[in-house]
Amino acid sequence: MPRPEAPEEIVLDVDATDDPLHGRQEGRFFHGYYDCYCFLPIYVTCGAHILCGRLQTSNRDAADEAVEKIERIVEQIRQRWPRVRGTRASIATS
Repeated sequence: MPRPEAPEEIVLDVDATDDPLHGRQEGRFFHGYYDCYCFLPIYVTCGAHILCGRLQTSNRDAADEAVEKIERIVEQIRQRWPRVRGTRASIATS
């Protein structure tokens, strides 16, 4: 359900996590931190709301394309609520 008025504050959380693979799926890579073959999906959330989810291969930095995703989401927020006081992002990549 759409929110009728702008919230006081918007906090975007950007997080990547491992999605372990079992088999020889296309795009599989070994990730040393997670010690397994996995995908590395990235999520952008605001509270309980998932604003973006993207499946990524694990042969890249978890934060790849994070800025582009946040910019797109912030632009959409500003279109909906042009007077929103501020938007900040918290990024956790491991």
